[in-house]
Amino acid sequence: MKKVYKIADITIGIEYHYKTYLDHNIESYLDDDTSNVKHNIQVVLSDHIDLPIGKTNQTKNPYVILESHQRTIYALTKNGEVKECITHDSDFKHVEIKMNPKFIRNPAEMEYALIGLIFMDIALKNGYISLHASAIEYQGEAILFSAPSQTGKSTHARYWMSTFDNIRLINDDKPLIKVDQKDIYVYGSPFSGKSKLNQNIKVPLKAIVFIKQGLTNRVETLCESVKIKELFKNMMRPDDEDIWNQTIRQLNVIIERIPMYSIEATNDQSSVHAIHKVIYNQETKNEN
Repeated sequence: MKKVYKIADITIGIEYHYKTYLDHNIESYLDDDTSNVKHNIQVVLSDHIDLPIGKTNQTKNPYVILESHQRTIYALTKNGEVKECITHDSDFKHVEIKMNPKFIRNPAEMEYALIGLIFMDIALKNGYISLHASAIEYQGEAILFSAPSQTGKSTHARYWMSTFDNIRLINDDKPLIKVDQKDIYVYGSPFSGKSKLNQNIKVPLKAIVFIKQGLTNRVETLCESVKIKELFKNMMRPDDEDIWNQTIRQLNVIIERIPMYSIEATNDQSSVHAIHKVIYNQETKNEN
């Protein structure tokens, strides 16, 4: 059954089948107003998916058929059978995700991943930037810890949560950023990796910290050129030229207004004090 959700400021209808990742997660984004639905995602389970007809624009699996009014992305098994197929129009008003569960090792995880992937495309089209990061709310503002997978962004966020009171985890994997007329905000979404750690909240952005593993807690304030490099490395990038132009305009504002830092962080709470001292220009009470 399709339900309507408001994620950030995007009203979207989603019909999914598996409860593993979205149940006890997406409910806080439920919306009663069905009149403003701009996008619809429907997941269809089938024991056979026809091979899409059309010329693909790449030679490796998964394949893409790009036409003027719609895009089709599909993945094949080693035997040439279709195991997943996504079709959507240019505005993502109607998205159909077909899955053949018998060819997928973990259908629930794949459904969650594909819905999340499409949602991030929709978010980009609606003016949001998706950064690979763990985002916390601290003193009413958002701090993002960004890094490649398995580098320590979630661990660093948890160190902050165990060091200070009244911290909320906004999103533990892909928080959304949007430039408003006067401010820059971070939004939660139900697509936060397998952890389900997210909040349906909107918080002004204070700072972005790019984390590297290290032996000392050396913090560096980033210049504009390095900010661009780190953002490009850790963000989801659109493949549509118009959306890219829109995204670049937002990135320029973020780079101009938001302080960004890098830290070669140790795997302990001392990294929290090092970052806090630089961002807020003050010692923490618990610092030795």
